Amino acid sequence: MSSDSHSMHERPSNLQVRRCPLLVVLSGPSGVGKTTITKALVAEGWTGHVVVTATTRRPRPGEVDGVHYHFRTTQQFQQMQERGELLEHAEVHGNWYGVPAAPVREQLAAGVDVILTIDPQGAQTVRRRTKGAVFVFLAPESIDELVQRVHQRGQDSPEQRALRLLNAEREMAELPVYDYLIINQQDRLQDAIEQLKAILMAEHCRIEPHCPEV
Repeated sequence: MSSDSHSMHERPSNLQVRRCPLLVVLSGPSGVGKTTITKALVAEGWTGHVVVTATTRRPRPGEVDGVHYHFRTTQQFQQMQERGELLEHAEVHGNWYGVPAAPVREQLAAGVDVILTIDPQGAQTVRRRTKGAVFVFLAPESIDELVQRVHQRGQDSPEQRALRLLNAEREMAELPVYDYLIINQQDRLQDAIEQLKAILMAEHCRIEPHCPEV
């Protein structure tokens, strides 16, 4: 065996790779399945933290405050904004949404991976205000398929549905500035979950990791 071959099989005696928690921004049009995917990820044993968003919209049937969203009045939301408690905030479909900054910082400081499920407008703000985040765009197979999903939910008025779909076309144009794309195909949810898992694993295998600064 040559010396070159021998060296290829030698293991470094002091291999130290820097490890950082991940800040993952999972974004995409309304109704594409962001919440569904993160719920399934947690159910399958992922030990990271999904940040609960604050919103001024009214709870839908079955939604629980502090679990699905932090439901706040417009005045309460404005107070959070004035106190600097929101990492980002934006008006979407006539309601305000914002990501509380404290749980993001606390979980990252504890070495825990964090996922934000936000719309592309919010993702733009996070991109400006943080460093080292990983941006994943979740897309439908087509706008027509997204139309079908939004109609099937039956939770919005015709005016709200029209606004969501109009915004979706604009949001899809944001795709080129993201790091990864996952297409959430109808009836193939598990494929999307596995792709997100693969992204998380790949990011943790980086020699030079993206260490978030929030």
